Amino acid sequence: MNMSVKLAEHLNFETERLKLRKIKMADATDLFEICGNPFVVANTGSKVDANIIETKENIANYFIPQGLSIWALELKSKQKMIGFIELHVNHDQGEMGWMLNQSYWGHGFAPEAAICLRDFAFQTLNLSVLTASCDTENPKSSRVMEKIGMKKVGQTWNYLRLEEQSVLSDYYVLVKNEYEEKYE
Repeated sequence: MNMSVKLAEHLNFETERLKLRKIKMADATDLFEICGNPFVVANTGSKVDANIIETKENIANYFIPQGLSIWALELKSKQKMIGFIELHVNHDQGEMGWMLNQSYWGHGFAPEAAICLRDFAFQTLNLSVLTASCDTENPKSSRVMEKIGMKKVGQTWNYLRLEEQSVLSDYYVLVKNEYEEKYE
């Protein structure tokens, strides 16, 4: 079955505390709390949204067109979007990334969502490799990667176009046979 079809058949997921669903224009205020916060956006290569209009433009121009690869993280108890997670698939490999509202850091939401997509990537999409990277100055994201079973395999320089500089990033990998040994 075509990978896009598999992704399209799984537009929504639920974990204990989160709904993973598609981002919509009604999420603009919640998304601005994330993408308008320079501390959250730091070292991601993304531009800080200056106002809600920019956030709406990003929803229309990026989040909705990338719909098969990006999920909003909605906190079920508050019915509030508190972040988003991405899974970009290229043949049998996937790359994950996430961003979370700073008010919700340290509560285990990122690993909870990442575990959900990790399992989907290996069990449903039958990917061989899952990767993620983060700035070396971002130990919280490194911990998320480790919590979902990824191993740091090295470092690489990533060019941040908007900041016109390169940053050293930690590169993490989880391969399918290690996933199966550990989690199935």
